[in-house]
Amino acid sequence: MNNNDEGAEMKNMWLYWDVFRRIREMGRSGVCGELCSLRFTWQRPGRSASAEEEFLYGSLVQYLCLAEDLAGSNLKKLYIVKAAGRNNLFALAEFENRIVAEFEMNETLPDSMPDTFFIKANFTDGHLTNQPIAGHFNGEGSVFADESGLHRFTVDSCEPEIAGGTLENIRAVCRLKGAPEMNGYERMAEAVRKAVGQ
Repeated sequence: MNNNDEGAEMKNMWLYWDVFRRIREMGRSGVCGELCSLRFTWQRPGRSASAEEEFLYGSLVQYLCLAEDLAGSNLKKLYIVKAAGRNNLFALAEFENRIVAEFEMNETLPDSMPDTFFIKANFTDGHLTNQPIAGHFNGEGSVFADESGLHRFTVDSCEPEIAGGTLENIRAVCRLKGAPEMNGYERMAEAVRKAVGQ
């Protein structure tokens, strides 16, 4: 696969992420009431860090497209605060229907840490998320990580699981299912350019 093919695959693959699809399906069914806000978390170890251009105009733009799809409305405003020289940012997007999406993204975790990808959709009558209620990886307890290793502190009866899977697993699912076109990609990329002043 050449770089152009991989870029196109990455642009569309999140539409096949089971977590996103389930939140979209449940949200549109109205089972939790009306959507109020969204929160996206993207965390990867430093060893997996992408180039800054890919981080901003690939990963962030793709998450913005997913947020716009879930919000069911066009992007109105975008604010980004990014750490200089590092793939670490916080962004806030407001859509025309007043739904707000928060983005916490970093690729600066210790190398012993796995990928973690979360979406949390807040509705008038509940929440839909793959984010753990307790613990860091869908398990009771917490983790401590540095370059020497990842240490899980959990209760004996709980086996921690990684939420959302690795980026490589999500890519594999996309390859198997084939990917539709992601709406709004170029428009979101332009909004990111304006927000970061590039």
